[in-house]
Amino acid sequence: MNEISCRVVKTFLDYVRNTRPEFLPALLSGIPFDEHYLTDPDNWIPWDVERLLEERLAHLYEDDMIMFKIGKSILTYKSVGIVNILFNLFITPERLIRYTPRIAQYFTKDVVMINVVETTRESAVVELKIQGKQTRGACLYNQGLYSIFTELFGLEPAEVSEVQCVVRPDEIGRHNGMYYRVDENRNVFESGQPGKEGRIVGVVAENVSFRINGVTFGAESCVYRLRWENRIIRLAGRTAGKKQALNEALQHLDENHRKLQAAYERLWKSEARYRDLMENASDIICFVDSAGIITSLNRKGLDLSGYTTDEVVGQHFLSFVDDKYKRGAFLRFRRAFRPLSGPFELVIRTKSSGLLILSANSNPVQEGKDAVGLMIIARDITEEREIGARLIEAERFAAKGMVVAEIAHEINNSLANIETALFIVNNLKTDIRYKQDIFKDMHEEIERMSGIVKGILEVYRSDNAALQSVDLNTEIRKVINMTKRRLDGKVISIVSSLSPDIQSVPCNPGHIKQILLNLIRNAEEAVAPASGKQIIISTSQDNGFVSLRVKDTGCGIPGPMLEKVFSPLYTSKTEGCGFGLSVCKQIARKYNGNITIESEVDRGTTVTVSFPVKNYA
Repeated sequence: MNEISCRVVKTFLDYVRNTRPEFLPALLSGIPFDEHYLTDPDNWIPWDVERLLEERLAHLYEDDMIMFKIGKSILTYKSVGIVNILFNLFITPERLIRYTPRIAQYFTKDVVMINVVETTRESAVVELKIQGKQTRGACLYNQGLYSIFTELFGLEPAEVSEVQCVVRPDEIGRHNGMYYRVDENRNVFESGQPGKEGRIVGVVAENVSFRINGVTFGAESCVYRLRWENRIIRLAGRTAGKKQALNEALQHLDENHRKLQAAYERLWKSEARYRDLMENASDIICFVDSAGIITSLNRKGLDLSGYTTDEVVGQHFLSFVDDKYKRGAFLRFRRAFRPLSGPFELVIRTKSSGLLILSANSNPVQEGKDAVGLMIIARDITEEREIGARLIEAERFAAKGMVVAEIAHEINNSLANIETALFIVNNLKTDIRYKQDIFKDMHEEIERMSGIVKGILEVYRSDNAALQSVDLNTEIRKVINMTKRRLDGKVISIVSSLSPDIQSVPCNPGHIKQILLNLIRNAEEAVAPASGKQIIISTSQDNGFVSLRVKDTGCGIPGPMLEKVFSPLYTSKTEGCGFGLSVCKQIARKYNGNITIESEVDRGTTVTVSFPVKNYA
């Protein structure tokens, strides 16, 4: 991740060019960015590269204070971009409030916070806290940078003091495959695995950045306290004896002081209103930073999850996502910083070990042009999903009912044929050969009914049955034999074009029958009003998938309807219930397959169902 602006690195290079230009090749040797890239203020580099440059500068100049000197040199060597930024930032208290939140945009992607400690008529004291990776070199550079304010404003020397620079007493870093951490006694442990005790390799003498085995570890945060005098007072002092000028200066100072107080009151009220809206929202509102750490969660989120604020804030959001969905949630988090990321679902495990299904939208939190976190707004859809699951179960049973009705119709036809044959044998005088032919036909009808009954059992056992290696061509021929007589009676031609080279598919044959019977029934109804009534069933294999296609020469499906055909309960037929294609899609997904539909009005429709040839599990 690129974290440091090249505005900072440019000051390093300006200093070297003006003092020891012969150091440039050694300074930039092996750096994965060229000099042109490093001097472009719109570019960014990783923190580790900036840290390496700090170490090299200290080594080349043989001066541990070199970073302080570089920070102080930006006026001498005319690093104008940074000078302008600092001038805008600190010239008046109003600008201080206005510009400080934007400082990260120019220098670093770490968080920069401001706290006004004191304001009087004569001076102001502020604290700047830089939250993120900080090295001793970075601390020295910042102190040198801030010390130039007096030169900018022509004042007496400003007070610049570093009041905090600490390392968190936990896991602090990884270098060359080794992990380092600091305990409460400031002992530094080295281990080959995270979380292991390891061996002591050093002691942190001060709560600052330090080096162990050639590794520089940075501080978690640095706080600088700045005090400067108001230049209006200085001007008034120079014009002592001129009462009017002094009064004007004091009035101006009072006005600035009132503006400062008013600005803070407005900020406080605005934040209070925002907090109230967030806390009492009917939806869950959660903020996470760019690393995925939760920074706030409103009351709705706490109530639904069962956690307290202390249990949530500071934790990674993935620690609350159910294990089955963590990978998908992580990938979705990474995409959320891109434009047009769209809605998504999260499955959260509550404190009571229940599951909470959320429909969520996210928006990046911007600081200037950079996204520093996400605001996630989510709605609880757990109950809706439970209702949806029951609806899907109802769909499956309804679809099975239609399949069984189809099969029962075929059995009834076969029984009618057998009944007619028995009547002929019992009541008509015919020769032996003719009776043998009739008995042969009866046997074929009985075999056909046996296959149909087996099909019923396969359909009803399909949901829980073990996977089998299924030859799609064989199942297609069975279904064609089952439906051909009825289709012939309606003058509908059913044609097969089956590839002999396709591989078997790991699935359940009952599911294949369900899909085929549904698709043939749809095609049968589509070709009913057509003149050339034909249904074509074909198979093929490509890129590890076996495809089954059912094509008809029927009326086709209009574009607006085509987008809805896979939705449960959607149908354009008065006698239908809209479950067929929805169930086909569920079955295809069960085996990690896919279903697509192409249609042209008055030209016909083609439905393609694809299955992977290897077991999806």
